[in-house]
Amino acid sequence: MQQTSSYVAAEQAATTIFGTNLRLYSSPSCSGYGTPGASPWTVTCTFSDGTVLTDVTRVMGPQGSRFQLTATRTLQLQFGRVLTNGANPTLGATAHGDVNNLLYTPTVAALDGAGCGGTGGNSISINGSGTLNVIGDVVSNGAISVAAGSLRVGGDIYSRCQSPVSGSVTNSCYPSGASAPCSYPDLAGATRAGNHLADPHYPAPSVLGGSQGLPSSNVIVQPGIYSALPVLNGAHCWFLAGGVYTFQAGAINTGDFVSNELKPPDEPDASNNQVRATNQFWRSSGVQCDGAFQVNKQTGPRDLPFGQWSFVITSVRTDTYNGVSYTRESAPSMCRSLNLNNHFDDVQILISNPPGATSFNVYAAPPSSNGCNGPFGLATNIPVVGSMTNANLSPCPNVNGNGCSLGNESVMLSSQLDSPFAPNGAAAPGTTGAYPPDAETAPLTAGLPNQNPARGVGATGDRANENNCKSVANAYMTCPGPITPGAVELNFPAGGCLTTGNGGDTYLFSGYQYNWVSLYEPASNSCNNTLGAMSNSAFIGLIYCPSASVSITSPYTFEAAGTGGLIADRVNFTGSLPSIAFSSSYAPVPPASRITS
Repeated sequence: MQQTSSYVAAEQAATTIFGTNLRLYSSPSCSGYGTPGASPWTVTCTFSDGTVLTDVTRVMGPQGSRFQLTATRTLQLQFGRVLTNGANPTLGATAHGDVNNLLYTPTVAALDGAGCGGTGGNSISINGSGTLNVIGDVVSNGAISVAAGSLRVGGDIYSRCQSPVSGSVTNSCYPSGASAPCSYPDLAGATRAGNHLADPHYPAPSVLGGSQGLPSSNVIVQPGIYSALPVLNGAHCWFLAGGVYTFQAGAINTGDFVSNELKPPDEPDASNNQVRATNQFWRSSGVQCDGAFQVNKQTGPRDLPFGQWSFVITSVRTDTYNGVSYTRESAPSMCRSLNLNNHFDDVQILISNPPGATSFNVYAAPPSSNGCNGPFGLATNIPVVGSMTNANLSPCPNVNGNGCSLGNESVMLSSQLDSPFAPNGAAAPGTTGAYPPDAETAPLTAGLPNQNPARGVGATGDRANENNCKSVANAYMTCPGPITPGAVELNFPAGGCLTTGNGGDTYLFSGYQYNWVSLYEPASNSCNNTLGAMSNSAFIGLIYCPSASVSITSPYTFEAAGTGGLIADRVNFTGSLPSIAFSSSYAPVPPASRITS
């Protein structure tokens, strides 16, 4: 069930394993496997010797799924008849198994026992304005205090020594977060006392890299070990290449934008790819680091087909993990069109670089296509020449350069668009004529940039960021997979704290190779971390600080559709309260299913 999310596969596996354990090798006769809904699903299997296995499966909402197995078998034992009325004895056994209980993968968890057993203080403290909205479980080994503001949980609340939790506290429906009463597939959460969450003891990152100096002006930052304290407060942008970043003295971001998200120039409006999106990702925190592109007619050496040509651009780069380079390609830009109506009209492409790109793919839709509706085919690749720096961002974006220190690129398209060029849906990604990646999707909420494409099958869906999966050999594959190209993990040894203020933003994704841990602190680190945000921050993965405190000071700290959760010694929420949604897609591998009775 944890591997496939398929009830049918889990029920079939239970039947097979049961038969193997009892050495019943012929296939049983079963009433039919299926998926539970508002009511449980029951499947009964009868084996050739008369043994009967009954599996009752229930959806338990935030408590996951329950599989109740009951087996009966008649034994041909003569001496056993003395225990019956003379008939052969029938033996029976029943067991429950629970899987995917959010208690063990909480959205917010505090491991400290403060406030319980006669100790003072609180493990989770909410003292802000508005409502802290949580999708998933809130778990505290100590007391939960809601002094100001309110707490609304679409899941269960586990407070070890409280039931109920005092203050403005509401259990809503899981997984939608809607208000009770709940209708399937939603189930209402509850507040429960008595549980103690054990520290999962996630391991430290194993590949730390070499020593690195403080970032200078180069926008692209490399992973490794930073012994000095970086302080980011200059309205700059920083693109983190994939890898582990160890900050021995901590890290402070109070005024810059830091991310590993690869984005195209001129991100499109999600509802109309001929319009530039109002909110560009690389303009978060007020920095001017977004890219742009332009198409022009120029006289050239080829007579290209007359009519309207349309173009989109993607950003491309490679990131390395364990010695293997993995290609990343962003979603497409907005679409720009050009009418070629004279002999020897060719096409010039001008690009103002967005952070992180090392080249750009140009996709063209010829006059025979349906304009900006495509299909588009890969026409050429434009390498980025020179370094992107933060030296002068005020002119950016500018396709002619004009002093923009992120740089600009250009290319003349002539033979690339001549016959036999045509979009080819069967072409492999990165080859001439291949279709571009899927488009970005609508923003999570108004005022935010677009979201990345969802996960898809094979090379469909996201090819650049948190929803992208590849094999160890750099082949696109359906998630889950071993590699999330470009993923980062922030590592803070003892003595190193993370402070992100409300004047900057940090938007990072981890990945499968790091078990979706985005921020790691060992048990020896007991510092006080602060996670603030100006407008668009997120940690797509788990924040794990088992002996340290984490203070959330902004409503914009978790501006992503899903996170892997927050586990700390103590957790404090102040200021305007955020919304946090758990997603198992971006969380560490859950603990194994548990036999509960």
